[in-house]
Amino acid sequence: MGSKMGMWLFCLLFAGATHAVGAEMRASLHPGVTNDPVSSLEVDQAIRLAAEYTKRNCGATGKFLYQVNVKFHRESSHYDPIRHAGAICGLAMYNHYEADSNSVNAMMRAGGLLRSQYMERGPKPDDKCLIVWMFPPANGGPLTTDLGGNGLGLVAMTEIDKVQPQWMSANDLEAMGQFILYLQKKDGSFNQRYRDQKGPVLNWECLYYPGEAACGLISLYEMDHSKEWLTAAGKALSYLAKSRVGMQTVPDDHWALMATARLLPYYDPSNCPATREELVQHAVQICQAMLSEQITNAPDPNINGAFNLDGRTAPTATRLEGLLAPLEFLPENQAELKKQIDVSVRRGINFLLRAQIKSGEYAGGMPGAIAKAGRNEVRIDYIQHALCAMIRYQKLFPAEGK
Repeated sequence: MGSKMGMWLFCLLFAGATHAVGAEMRASLHPGVTNDPVSSLEVDQAIRLAAEYTKRNCGATGKFLYQVNVKFHRESSHYDPIRHAGAICGLAMYNHYEADSNSVNAMMRAGGLLRSQYMERGPKPDDKCLIVWMFPPANGGPLTTDLGGNGLGLVAMTEIDKVQPQWMSANDLEAMGQFILYLQKKDGSFNQRYRDQKGPVLNWECLYYPGEAACGLISLYEMDHSKEWLTAAGKALSYLAKSRVGMQTVPDDHWALMATARLLPYYDPSNCPATREELVQHAVQICQAMLSEQITNAPDPNINGAFNLDGRTAPTATRLEGLLAPLEFLPENQAELKKQIDVSVRRGINFLLRAQIKSGEYAGGMPGAIAKAGRNEVRIDYIQHALCAMIRYQKLFPAEGK
């Protein structure tokens, strides 16, 4: 989106509806359905191209090339710290995929910019929390922050701490977690926006933010093993699972799927109001909703494998991230669903491979869409989500196509 308001409006609209596609173009996911094989070598090459794009477009100050029109070489002046933090997470995932000092250096530069320009203590007058603001506090004016930026910011900072211990003090990381707890309600849901001096903004929501916050809290738990973070993450996912029971249309909440995959290895009923079975069933609901939307018979065959008719890449990549996560925890009685996910993610990965820019100045970039309206726009989160989806796929299917 071209503006912060545009992104917020998208979140509000998206939370209440799934993408509508023609029934004749939706996936026919039945046993035995096959798809073109995915080459492990091609995926590996695409991963490296995307990572190289991200690294070389992280400047000396730590600022990423946020958005560029590749046809006219025109950069956007807009900048979003949530997507900045997401790019750090993408580099961290690549560093786990293949240890790379250049990725680590870029992560630290980018983390330094996030820490120095966007983070400040609050809420006043106590200042016990460390907050990722949506605009640099030094710019002046009223300060606003969103839950998602603080959740992803916490994931990013803990990832940097893994490769550079004590890069950020334990007290500061804990203070970031405390702000997420400050925004959480007793039932596990969140106030998702906060304005300095005024407090939480009521009745404002973005679909992805609770899952991002849960991932941040689990990342903090993995560092200091304090049960309060795990309990808060469990409450957040329990609220989502219980509030969606029986819904005919479940939103495509890929962050909830990824957070569930991270929570379940630590699952303890004393720290989580929902049962393991309820969390798994919630994941099943989301997966089924996602699978029903994939395009397989579009007039333009290049769009097949995407999840909307204009061939947008980010929605496809995020759904692939989400669909791949439950393969880590779906039980044996969900074998049919796992087969359907297997077919779907192969289609989706092939779509991303076709969409990626393979050569030239913007090699490794991911356009916003295959369709004309978005094919010239490359944004840092388009690349990050595709990078993470391909890495997740490669880890689960490492030998395919070799």
